Amino acid sequence: MKVSSTKRISILIADDFKALRDVIRLYLKRADDMDVIDEALDMDDALESARILHPDVIILNNDLPPIDSAHAATVLRTDGIIAAILVISMGAESEVIQRSFESGVNGFMYKDEIDEFLLDGIRRVHQGERYLSPKAGDAYSSAQE
Repeated sequence: MKVSSTKRISILIADDFKALRDVIRLYLKRADDMDVIDEALDMDDALESARILHPDVIILNNDLPPIDSAHAATVLRTDGIIAAILVISMGAESEVIQRSFESGVNGFMYKDEIDEFLLDGIRRVHQGERYLSPKAGDAYSSAQE
């Protein structure tokens, strides 16, 4: 029997919309290297879960009540949470993306790109890379020019 020595990526999904959490969970079931270890409905739940479970990656809604992703990342980092943070958003201006990165976010993507880019985004932030999905990257780079 062959035993894999590769550690699976543990993931916390933090989003207040159950249908989206369910969709994300379905996409993650396709990956043989990822496990959803918990779900959070708000920032308080996300903080508590991250403190207890120590996920490798937190998928964080840009507007998780009661705060935005930049503030949430600051709170997580101040609390000593070292998990990679991948923000998902309905759409965001480049200033929001920049502020998120400055606050400790590792990646940013739009919700309408989840089906195509979520797994790659998770793997890349888990490896320590900064990640921008194509649409988020376009929004961010066009404002930087």
